[in-house]
Amino acid sequence: MHRFRMGFGAAAAMLAVTIVPATAQQPTALIGVLECTGGRSAGYLVGSVTELNCMLTRNGRRVEPYVAQVRRIGFDVGFTDRWMMAWEVYGPTPRVPPGGTSGGYGGAGASATVGVGAALNQLIGGPGGSLSLIPLGVNGQRGVNLAFGFEGMEIRPARY
Repeated sequence: MHRFRMGFGAAAAMLAVTIVPATAQQPTALIGVLECTGGRSAGYLVGSVTELNCMLTRNGRRVEPYVAQVRRIGFDVGFTDRWMMAWEVYGPTPRVPPGGTSGGYGGAGASATVGVGAALNQLIGGPGGSLSLIPLGVNGQRGVNLAFGFEGMEIRPARY
């Protein structure tokens, strides 16, 4: 029961992040492309957690490593062996300091996989809810899985 409360609390927090005040400047400037890959993940009917390694590429050359954790709350059954996801990162300005895309993101997502499958999710968050992650096409995964619901993703700089 404690895990359910923690998961529900995390989902509520991520949902709150997606509600951007009307006075906030809308993210219209391209910051870069965030590409993430991850390993195994299992869905437990009401949710899942997946660890990802990410790279943010700016202007096609400057690369920043990140790690991310994706938490899905909703219907999620099956397992995935491999995740591959990419988003364009938009903000109010293209100038964001190193590590400036760190933070919590939230939004809706869906995926279906039998062998090789597809996933789609658009997320809003980051510092002050000022960034948007727009999927680059349809993201992919490998395994047997059906999932849809709210997704929260925490991104932080990688420490090597």
